[in-house]
Amino acid sequence: MRVFLRNKKTRLYCAGANGWAAAIGQAVEFDSIPQATRFAIDGRMPETEVVVRCDLLAEEVALPLLPEWRDLEQPRSAAAASPSNFAGG
Repeated sequence: MRVFLRNKKTRLYCAGANGWAAAIGQAVEFDSIPQATRFAIDGRMPETEVVVRCDLLAEEVALPLLPEWRDLEQPRSAAAASPSNFAGG
């Protein structure tokens, strides 16, 4: 999964200290949706949306910037989520 920020009006991607870029190849790639959300909110960038790209999807997904996403839990590893790690498993 690849995560970016994009200005909703101009459709330019966040390029960090370089400002904004038309090409996604010049954009900052975030590690997660919460990280991108924190960056946008802390940087006072309300006109942005979170863009998610995945090889499994034919198209990118654009998500609105929601403050509650900044503190989402990171997914647990497959080992931590295996049934044998649950009570009774």
